[in-house]
Amino acid sequence: MKRIFFFLLISGIAFSAVAQNSADYKKDSIWKPAHFAPDALLPHWLVDVNLLIGGVSQTYTKANSINNYSNAIGSVSNTGSLSFKNGLAYGFDAQLAYFFGKSNRFGLGLGFMYLAEQGDVNLDRFHVEYQSTDSKGQVFRQLLTANGKIKEHLNITDLNIPLLLKYKHRLSQRWGFTADAGALINLQMRNRYSSNANFDYEAIYQLTADGTKYDASATPNVNDILYTKAQYNRVNPPQNDNYYFNNTLRGEGYNVGLGITPNSNKGTVSYVTGSIGLLVQPGVNYYFSDKTALNLGLYFLYQPMMNTNSNNNQMLTNKLGDYSSILNSARGINNISYGLNAGIRIYIGKGKDSDHDGIPDRSDRCPTVPGPARFNGCPDSDGDGIVDIDDACPKVPGIVKFKGCPDSDGDGIADAEDACPYSPGPAKYHGCPDSDGDGIIDKNDSCPHTPGLALYNGCPDTDGDGIPDNQDACPTVPGVPEFHGCPAPPAGGNDDSKVSVPILFEVDKYVIHKSSYPTLIEAAHRLNDDQDAIIIVDGYTDNTGSEAHNKVLSMKRAQAVKAHLEDMGIDPKRIQVQGHGEKDPVAPNDTPENKLKNRRAVMHLSTGDKK
Repeated sequence: MKRIFFFLLISGIAFSAVAQNSADYKKDSIWKPAHFAPDALLPHWLVDVNLLIGGVSQTYTKANSINNYSNAIGSVSNTGSLSFKNGLAYGFDAQLAYFFGKSNRFGLGLGFMYLAEQGDVNLDRFHVEYQSTDSKGQVFRQLLTANGKIKEHLNITDLNIPLLLKYKHRLSQRWGFTADAGALINLQMRNRYSSNANFDYEAIYQLTADGTKYDASATPNVNDILYTKAQYNRVNPPQNDNYYFNNTLRGEGYNVGLGITPNSNKGTVSYVTGSIGLLVQPGVNYYFSDKTALNLGLYFLYQPMMNTNSNNNQMLTNKLGDYSSILNSARGINNISYGLNAGIRIYIGKGKDSDHDGIPDRSDRCPTVPGPARFNGCPDSDGDGIVDIDDACPKVPGIVKFKGCPDSDGDGIADAEDACPYSPGPAKYHGCPDSDGDGIIDKNDSCPHTPGLALYNGCPDTDGDGIPDNQDACPTVPGVPEFHGCPAPPAGGNDDSKVSVPILFEVDKYVIHKSSYPTLIEAAHRLNDDQDAIIIVDGYTDNTGSEAHNKVLSMKRAQAVKAHLEDMGIDPKRIQVQGHGEKDPVAPNDTPENKLKNRRAVMHLSTGDKK
């Protein structure tokens, strides 16, 4: 009945709020798909009401309840362990919250939470042996054993005050996100239990000249009188044991019995109130209007509880029919509940006109910036007929095709995306021209009107000497850098002579360009002319990359030269290679042109008569 009442109450509140807000929007004719109040313009006060349903789990810190039994024999006693299963929770929470600051996204909430929880707490392997006194005043050894696992079904009433830090973010007209987290102050944790407990009560008496004595040894004395089921069944038919214990011995005043259920298997255990727990509630909001939203999300709560009953010397059972809840053996309880929440969020307060443009915020598409009514309250700063919030270039007049941005050179690419906004060019070059069609755009082409190679920044190398025409004094005749691309004068009489033109490489590459083939052919001819000569290839790099990397790269460049010479028929035994890394640069590594000179392989010929 209570559940139905709460559901009807919440449903009524939600229905009334939605109906009222829907009527307001219809009356004012302001409900438009793109129009909604962002967080900053929503009212600061709100009420959250949520239904909760989920699971429950509990873990226990068990008190040393064996001390409750006088002179208990620890080696044969076991007060068991507690476990919790089959947890279920349902209830509701209601919070009043205030959001502050310009963003209006963070706030504080205070409310009330009711949870009805249920589950089964179990105690297994209960058996204790301790000193007791019977109705005749005789001291004896009492044996208490639970028949199977003791289960108590719990119905828990959990009342709390949540004090939360709240966060919200409205993402669109319909959808938003919310996250609440904070303290949970417990007002009541009451457990109503019903138990299936069933015990065997047995006794051991040790007779002395002065009467009875408590036998505290793990193994009873051979002369002890055993009023136990095991002892009885050794010498009697087992089917008579219940009658013997429950009628004969009990009638004689002994505290024994088999299969005894408590006189009352129901009761209540309440934990200490005022504990501080944790509550987390993330979720999404579906907005019916600027005043009302549906909450859909999750909840998680953690409550550490204390039980004062665990220290008051209560025994689970002592005399026949006595019973104290197994919860009283728990000193500390960690209660965890988790699941789903669904409810309603109602904003309290009136709308406003934040930018004072005469258009209410709830119908103002730009509520924080003044604008004319013909643009639904939004400004058009550049006067191009496209309001600023839709204008990708709000300060520069543009066209609708490019969301308000201009296309100054008319090449069909908006200036904001055009790498060359004032020179028409194709889209594949991001709007930049390539006048000579060599695949290198003009602004990166050192020779923009003559097709060339990327290796030489768009300039050609007509004579293939590795020196681009714009730096070659003899562009049609192969030459050497030392003579600005012109051929070197003949060298005479050197035993160790350098082959005239270094072989140059691109950054981090060791592939030989076709322009260096004449140099390799010259070296092969000289080796063929002198069969006793050998050639030494020295590889170098610029200072790009680490020293270790450059050392390896320089050796790969020298080996690439050797491989080409081998392909030309030169015996590999006549070719020696060395890698020097970035050592011995021929030019400072300060410009791309100078770095190119240092990325080289140099061949030295050692003639046969001097080696």
